[in-house]
Amino acid sequence: MIITGLLTFAMRFIMLSGVAPRSLPESFKGALDFIPISVLTAIIVPAVFVDDSNNIVFLNNAHLPAAIAAVATAIISRSVVLTIGVGLSTIWLLTFLGFSESSANVALISSQIIF
Repeated sequence: MIITGLLTFAMRFIMLSGVAPRSLPESFKGALDFIPISVLTAIIVPAVFVDDSNNIVFLNNAHLPAAIAAVATAIISRSVVLTIGVGLSTIWLLTFLGFSESSANVALISSQIIF
């Protein structure tokens, strides 16, 4: 555990001390453009398609149409508040109509689409 602490200190010290170069290489900067979409995909896809018992669900899944409605709203309006509202309204309506009962991740899904 002491070694882990020393490694953490060394990484932070190198970045803050001026030993490391101030700018990143161009190839690394190009790769950084793909990080947000990769992280959001890793968060959103399981939240939409995986149910509480870790099964992939396509039928009777209220998350899927709610996510599609949230994405469409985000593309058209570019408004985070409207995207969250449409996503939550869709999941509540579909749950009321008898679709999937679990709607805990919809706020996370619809709020993360824009970013």
